[in-house]
Amino acid sequence: MSASPKRKSGWVIIFIAVFFISPLEVIAAKGPIIRVLISKENKARFRADSVENIFVQGISSNHKRIKSLNLVYKNNKVKYSINNNLNTWFELPDNFNLIIKNGDKRGIWFKNRRYAGELRVSLNDKKLNIINYLKLEKYLKSVVGSEMPKEFPLSALQAQAIAARTYALKFLDKNKLFDLHSTQDSQVYLGLESETAKINRAVKSTNSLALFYKNELIDAVFHSSSGGRTENSGQVWKYQLPYLKSVIDYDQNSPKYKWTYKFTSAELEGIFSDLGGVNSIQIINKSKTGRVLKIRLYGASGDKIVSGKYLRNKLQLLSTKFDLDLKFNQIIIDNNLNYNNKIVGDFKLQPLPPIPRDYFLIVKGYGAGHGVGMSQWGAKALAERGVSFRGILKHYYTGVQIKTY
Repeated sequence: MSASPKRKSGWVIIFIAVFFISPLEVIAAKGPIIRVLISKENKARFRADSVENIFVQGISSNHKRIKSLNLVYKNNKVKYSINNNLNTWFELPDNFNLIIKNGDKRGIWFKNRRYAGELRVSLNDKKLNIINYLKLEKYLKSVVGSEMPKEFPLSALQAQAIAARTYALKFLDKNKLFDLHSTQDSQVYLGLESETAKINRAVKSTNSLALFYKNELIDAVFHSSSGGRTENSGQVWKYQLPYLKSVIDYDQNSPKYKWTYKFTSAELEGIFSDLGGVNSIQIINKSKTGRVLKIRLYGASGDKIVSGKYLRNKLQLLSTKFDLDLKFNQIIIDNNLNYNNKIVGDFKLQPLPPIPRDYFLIVKGYGAGHGVGMSQWGAKALAERGVSFRGILKHYYTGVQIKTY
């Protein structure tokens, strides 16, 4: 924790000194501290809940009884105002590092959410980085409620808690600034609003349990719904891990088990402007579980081969497990789009016949997410059959041990 210049820093209110000067390691005595990046932007506002105060280290010691703090980054300078006085702004030093905290169990408001622990603010890459420092177990109470519906059976929530704990521990202290994102880039974390009594019970009852393979923490990835069978990690990412093997899923009751998207030729022209639109499309290769690996797009300006993940991102599909139909005036005009061939050397498939301009691309898919590791809707189904959290985890993560870290 770097110190700020004496003339421009200090605590905004004097109270029990131990509250501030105790090092973070003292807080961590009951477990690790997780650093979660919750925002990167040009302005931010923090406030207390109700009549409570927030306490800020790194601004002038003359500013007391803080109810709210506004920050703005503009013209290479960061300025702040207090208590909603937007007519008076104070400049922060270039190397500022703010620490915002309070003693209120209701946390600190940032945007429309409340956060426990500390919020730290610094400037990186010309953005205000807001990082939440809090205990791992407190963090997990939000993650489980953010990632999985609170109505799910207890053993499914317990399995989610252990998977999420393992995932977080795997990334602990790997980066200089923060450990995890608060989004699906890591695992979803939405602050105190995601906690419920049932979720807190799931986290507390699995305290310190994590997933290991040969005494090493695993990459405990998970997803919403696989569409009937999970995927081998090597089909989605670079490496095939021994504990991330394809297994049967039980997610048939997922609302995203089956889905259909429709795109007009005009929409495709906007999405694939580099090709001049899409005149034809052809699946080249699928995995054994039915996920699209390679696909070829034909446009007025050329053609190219892309991955299933690329097409999923471009069309914002729920997964890469899909088939294609093309319709013109509600009649299927080409039902030969779904191949399972492989490209060998420089061999290229022959172009398909041109498609009339006014057509629809119908994408019929299954599941949601990358399909690797634990299926959350599958975990729900197993829990409803009476399977324990240990049984759920050992089904989706092959050959793992569940033990304290």
